[in-house]
Amino acid sequence: MTKFNENEYKRDWKKENMKTVRASFKNDFVDQFKEACKILGITQADAIREAMNITIQKADEIRKKIAT
Repeated sequence: MTKFNENEYKRDWKKENMKTVRASFKNDFVDQFKEACKILGITQADAIREAMNITIQKADEIRKKIAT
């Protein structure tokens, strides 16, 4: 019987279920963003996720208008 390898399981799960979003911005802009997240007490991932959700919601609203 093979021993369960948790790290291998996590790596495989992440490979099958996660994607990376990448972007490059000027240093000053990124520094401002990092500082803003720190002041707000949120992670950078939280801020990016919120922006992505807002974008998805806006697109859904447009889709609904087009469909009617």
